[in-house]
Amino acid sequence: MSIIKNKWFMVIMNITLVSLLFIVLAPDYNLLHYINQLFYFAYFYIFIGIIMWVVKGGFFDGITYGFRRFSNRMSKNKDYLDDWKEKPLPSKTINKSLPGFFIFHGIVLSIGLIVLLFIYYSS
Repeated sequence: MSIIKNKWFMVIMNITLVSLLFIVLAPDYNLLHYINQLFYFAYFYIFIGIIMWVVKGGFFDGITYGFRRFSNRMSKNKDYLDDWKEKPLPSKTINKSLPGFFIFHGIVLSIGLIVLLFIYYSS
Protein backbone atom coordinates (compact mmCIF):
# COMPACT_ATOMS: atom_id res chain seq x y z
CA MET A 1 0.00 0.00 0.00
CA SER A 2 2.94 2.36 0.57
CA ILE A 3 3.88 2.02 -3.12
CA ILE A 4 0.56 3.59 -4.10
CA LYS A 5 1.18 6.49 -1.71
CA ASN A 6 4.51 7.24 -3.44
CA LYS A 7 3.40 9.93 -5.88
CA TRP A 8 6.45 9.70 -8.15
CA PHE A 9 6.02 5.95 -8.54
CA MET A 10 2.42 6.61 -9.59
CA VAL A 11 3.60 9.21 -12.12
CA ILE A 12 5.91 6.59 -13.64
CA MET A 13 3.03 4.09 -13.65
CA ASN A 14 0.81 6.64 -15.44
CA ILE A 15 3.47 7.29 -18.08
CA THR A 16 3.92 3.54 -18.52
CA LEU A 17 0.17 3.08 -18.92
CA VAL A 18 0.01 5.93 -21.46
CA SER A 19 2.86 4.32 -23.38
CA LEU A 20 1.19 0.90 -23.36
CA LEU A 21 -2.11 2.35 -24.56
CA PHE A 22 -0.22 4.25 -27.24
CA ILE A 23 1.37 1.02 -28.47
CA VAL A 24 -1.94 -0.83 -28.47
CA LEU A 25 -4.36 1.85 -29.70
CA ALA A 26 -2.41 4.25 -31.91
CA PRO A 27 -3.13 3.95 -35.64
CA ASP A 28 0.27 5.51 -36.38
CA TYR A 29 3.34 5.57 -34.17
CA ASN A 30 4.18 9.25 -34.08
CA LEU A 31 4.51 11.92 -31.43
CA LEU A 32 1.11 13.45 -32.15
CA HIS A 33 -0.76 10.28 -31.16
CA TYR A 34 1.33 9.95 -28.00
CA ILE A 35 0.50 13.56 -27.12
CA ASN A 36 -3.20 12.77 -27.62
CA GLN A 37 -3.02 9.78 -25.26
CA LEU A 38 -1.19 11.86 -22.65
CA PHE A 39 -3.79 14.60 -23.00
CA TYR A 40 -6.61 12.17 -22.17
CA PHE A 41 -4.85 10.97 -19.04
CA ALA A 42 -3.76 14.41 -17.82
CA TYR A 43 -7.13 16.04 -18.14
CA PHE A 44 -8.95 13.05 -16.71
CA TYR A 45 -6.89 13.54 -13.54
CA ILE A 46 -7.45 17.31 -13.54
CA PHE A 47 -11.20 16.93 -14.13
CA ILE A 48 -11.66 14.40 -11.31
CA GLY A 49 -9.42 16.46 -9.00
CA ILE A 50 -11.37 19.67 -9.57
CA ILE A 51 -14.71 17.93 -9.03
CA MET A 52 -13.44 16.44 -5.76
CA TRP A 53 -12.04 19.81 -4.71
CA VAL A 54 -15.42 21.49 -5.29
CA VAL A 55 -17.27 18.75 -3.38
CA LYS A 56 -14.69 18.85 -0.56
CA GLY A 57 -15.16 22.62 -0.35
CA GLY A 58 -18.80 22.13 0.62
CA PHE A 59 -20.47 23.44 -2.54
CA PHE A 60 -23.06 20.64 -2.60
CA ASP A 61 -23.62 20.36 1.16
CA GLY A 62 -26.55 22.79 1.27
CA ILE A 63 -28.24 21.18 -1.70
CA THR A 64 -27.83 17.71 -0.23
CA TYR A 65 -29.11 18.80 3.18
CA GLY A 66 -32.10 20.49 1.57
CA PHE A 67 -33.05 17.42 -0.46
CA ARG A 68 -32.72 15.16 2.57
CA ARG A 69 -34.92 17.47 4.62
CA PHE A 70 -37.49 17.79 1.84
CA SER A 71 -37.69 14.04 1.25
CA ASN A 72 -38.03 13.42 4.99
CA ARG A 73 -40.89 15.92 5.33
CA MET A 74 -42.76 14.85 2.19
CA SER A 75 -42.34 11.11 2.53
CA LYS A 76 -45.56 9.20 3.14
CA ASN A 77 -43.74 6.24 4.66
CA LYS A 78 -41.72 7.94 7.35
CA ASP A 79 -38.78 5.99 8.67
CA TYR A 80 -38.31 7.18 12.22
CA LEU A 81 -35.01 5.36 12.49
CA ASP A 82 -33.59 7.29 9.55
CA ASP A 83 -31.59 10.11 11.10
CA TRP A 84 -31.18 12.35 8.05
CA LYS A 85 -29.64 15.16 10.10
CA GLU A 86 -26.75 12.97 11.20
CA LYS A 87 -25.83 11.53 7.79
CA PRO A 88 -22.44 12.81 6.60
CA LEU A 89 -22.54 15.54 3.99
CA PRO A 90 -20.62 15.06 0.72
CA SER A 91 -17.74 17.25 1.89
CA LYS A 92 -17.20 14.98 4.90
CA THR A 93 -17.00 11.79 2.82
CA ILE A 94 -13.95 12.78 0.73
CA ASN A 95 -10.49 12.25 2.16
CA LYS A 96 -8.50 15.49 2.43
CA SER A 97 -5.54 14.23 0.40
CA LEU A 98 -7.50 12.67 -2.47
CA PRO A 99 -8.21 15.86 -4.50
CA GLY A 100 -4.56 16.86 -4.14
CA PHE A 101 -3.49 13.45 -5.43
CA PHE A 102 -5.53 13.84 -8.62
CA ILE A 103 -4.59 17.48 -9.20
CA PHE A 104 -0.88 16.73 -8.66
CA HIS A 105 -0.88 13.93 -11.23
CA GLY A 106 -2.88 16.04 -13.67
CA ILE A 107 -0.43 18.92 -13.37
CA VAL A 108 2.66 16.70 -13.72
CA LEU A 109 1.22 14.97 -16.79
CA SER A 110 0.20 18.37 -18.22
CA ILE A 111 3.75 19.65 -17.82
CA GLY A 112 4.96 16.59 -19.74
CA LEU A 113 2.29 17.30 -22.32
CA ILE A 114 3.46 20.90 -22.73
CA VAL A 115 7.08 19.75 -23.12
CA LEU A 116 6.07 17.25 -25.81
CA LEU A 117 3.97 19.86 -27.59
CA PHE A 118 6.95 22.22 -27.59
CA ILE A 119 9.14 19.46 -29.08
CA TYR A 120 6.47 18.59 -31.65
CA TYR A 121 5.95 22.15 -32.88
CA SER A 122 9.62 23.15 -32.80
CA SER A 123 10.66 20.32 -35.12
